Amino acid sequence: MNRTELNSQKLERLKMSFRISLLLILKERMLLYVVSGMIISFFYNLPVIKYSVTGENEFRLYDVLGVFVFYYYFKFYKTISILIKGINYLKLLHRFIIWAGFGIILTLLFSIANDRISFFFQVLLYLYHFWVFYLSSIFIYVFCLNPINRKWFVYVIVVGSMIVGVIVILQNFRIVPFLWSDLYRSAYSGFNSGTLGPNKIVLGMTSFIVFVLSIGVYLEKSIRINKTVIIVSIALNLYIVMLSGSRTAYLALLIFLIYFAVFSTLKFSYVTILVLGLFFLTININGDLFKKIDEVISNRVTDKIKNKESIEEGKVGELYSDLGSGRDRLSTGNLYYLLENPQIIPFGMGFVNRFSNAPGLSAHNMYIQVVRELGIVGFVLYFGWLLSYLFIDFKQFKGFSLALKGLIFSMLVTLFFGEHLYIYRPLFGFLGLFLVISNIFVSILHKNE
Repeated sequence: MNRTELNSQKLERLKMSFRISLLLILKERMLLYVVSGMIISFFYNLPVIKYSVTGENEFRLYDVLGVFVFYYYFKFYKTISILIKGINYLKLLHRFIIWAGFGIILTLLFSIANDRISFFFQVLLYLYHFWVFYLSSIFIYVFCLNPINRKWFVYVIVVGSMIVGVIVILQNFRIVPFLWSDLYRSAYSGFNSGTLGPNKIVLGMTSFIVFVLSIGVYLEKSIRINKTVIIVSIALNLYIVMLSGSRTAYLALLIFLIYFAVFSTLKFSYVTILVLGLFFLTININGDLFKKIDEVISNRVTDKIKNKESIEEGKVGELYSDLGSGRDRLSTGNLYYLLENPQIIPFGMGFVNRFSNAPGLSAHNMYIQVVRELGIVGFVLYFGWLLSYLFIDFKQFKGFSLALKGLIFSMLVTLFFGEHLYIYRPLFGFLGLFLVISNIFVSILHKNE
């Protein structure tokens, strides 16, 4: 037997060992319950444990379940490591998280220098969330190798979003009360978000990405989900996006719909007629539903535009200034801050480091913010990860391809105006939900042979 044959046999044994390891993960029912609980935690952001270190602190469901996720990660470390190395977008995000881990050392030094060591522990919790969301999505990827599990995860996400949507509607009609503490009521002006974080972008963007998932599932013939449930999910989540008042979510929806219309005009026309028909039928049955949307859009968009002619004339700068609530000044100020401090640009000044003279705690622009925190290195890793989704060849799975790539384009545009695809406290579990949904889409390509 020559060396080539020996190497071939060794490779086959490694492949067999890897397949057996994946099957062992699939048999871990407790892990399936844990990651299912993680998905639920993305829709239930209310605290499950309260403690006090620097004031009013809270642990959420994903904080608790994360301990079990790490246990299974170390248990199947070799298998998960092979999987990460073999899938480009998982590998790129893994490198970014590792880099963020190095960046947190700078944050520690700044915290010590400013006598705010408690802030470092808060940032350490953010990094813990990053790892937990990432690892949970990988385990969900593995479980999705079984089509039954994939259907289960889709149902958990869709039903979870629908429950939140119904609660939000009932809150807007004063049937269900505000569910958060007085501290949050004051900070977010009592915004009704159900069990999601009371920041408008959490409700708006969560409903948006579940809307995208539902569109993908509806168009994908290879996955059999109850069509009635999916159509209701599409219509309800579309309504909640409108009701959220999140201008970032409005823009994300617009970008996705443009992508959908350009790359699948016939399907877009069909789905639009179907969904809008159900949408308008529902709001006509109860006129108050339409009044709520009209009120929100007027307050959040129409009334904010000082010069109505700027829409017709395409004056994007004026519109952004009117609608951005000062974000344009923060983004510009942070850009100038980087140019005035070029030593920051190569490696950044630390993961979620708030000890700087830069305008505001964040730039409200992910392109600038990632350079501010983790430098050009972090920028290349982060956007290399996000762009890598666009190069995935879905072959015959056109529904999932359209949904995921439309979602990525919407993120690439809206990240100019925020950091919603990141790990800050006001965003709660949104990044985790995004990673899970993207892995559900991509997992359909994995052949468990």
